[in-house]
Amino acid sequence: MRRLLIVLCVCTLCANVFSACGRSKSKERPAPVVTAQAEMQDAPYVLNTVGTIKASVSVNIKSKYAAHIKKVHFVEGSLVKAGQLLFTIDPRINVFADQQAGATHQRDKVDFEQLERDRQRYKVLAEQDVISRESYEEKNTAALRARNAMRASGAGASLARQNLSYNTITSPIDGRIGAALIDEGTFVKDKDDILAVVNTTTPLEVSFALPERYLHEIRKHMALGPLTVQAAAPGMESHPEVGVLTFMDNQVESGTGTVRMKARFENPEGRLWPGQFVTVGLVLKTVKNAIIVPDRAVQNGPQGTYVFVVKDGKADMRPVTVGFRLYGALVLEQGLAAGETVVVEGHLRLVPGAKVEATPMQQAPAPGAPAAPPAEHQAAANATKPE
Repeated sequence: MRRLLIVLCVCTLCANVFSACGRSKSKERPAPVVTAQAEMQDAPYVLNTVGTIKASVSVNIKSKYAAHIKKVHFVEGSLVKAGQLLFTIDPRINVFADQQAGATHQRDKVDFEQLERDRQRYKVLAEQDVISRESYEEKNTAALRARNAMRASGAGASLARQNLSYNTITSPIDGRIGAALIDEGTFVKDKDDILAVVNTTTPLEVSFALPERYLHEIRKHMALGPLTVQAAAPGMESHPEVGVLTFMDNQVESGTGTVRMKARFENPEGRLWPGQFVTVGLVLKTVKNAIIVPDRAVQNGPQGTYVFVVKDGKADMRPVTVGFRLYGALVLEQGLAAGETVVVEGHLRLVPGAKVEATPMQQAPAPGAPAAPPAEHQAAANATKPE
């Protein structure tokens, strides 16, 4: 029994020794990390929010008169031109009114012409003292009265022709027409029922609002020239539509603490659509030769933000100053140089000087890279300056 206890103690001691050796070896094993390189490129500083697309001109098509819709002449959702026929209505009373006004004008015109000829004859006779001056004055007054009656009936005939033209309803603008809200044969009320809506799609406006804390900075950059605004619907973040800031409200909304703004977009390809909610980015400036790293590389510590830089197979802690966010990346103001390798994943096992086993991250082309769209189209979908 005594020998058995001695053997067990020896085995336990050996196991502890081997375990300690294994732990010491594991401490020396390099920590697996994922790394990326800091890049240098021009980076736009963008204030982002959500906005709404609006047609720069929107027209409700209505009838001037209560009548039945006789014919619909357009294809729903199609592009229409100014002056294009949209609806024909059937107020027959306008036809009769036009005929009556025209006949009245012709009668008054004939009466005036006859009285004018009489006036001219009486004028000659009065100058020759063949007739009295009073007789001439009577003819002159009758001719003036007939002329005024002709003018009045002429205006009435023009008004009747104008009213008759309202039997056909045309588009007042170039744009895209929506659905026909009234079917053929339907009776529409005078000036109440909307028949269709025509919206301009090129250009468009984007309405949005930004917090008042950015007001001073926005006004400072507006004084230097027009500001670029970018709008991106879902799926357009890497290549947003580019427009110009056209309006900033003259007051801060007391209920929300925001300033309302508008931007104009030419929208030549029709990628934006009235009523859409889009990500809007107000580009205040472009930082030249900025240092950019993936946002996961930057960590927060008691002394501020830092990154782990990999050099000669070891990790070195480096304090950095963050400027602003750009896509899934951060622009650093100081602390890092272009080309340096930083840790993106695996920070929990790192201490200054720790050995690492680095695996490069598969990096997508960053904004502004040669393979990406033009630099002016590269604002971040959520680029906001850290508070």
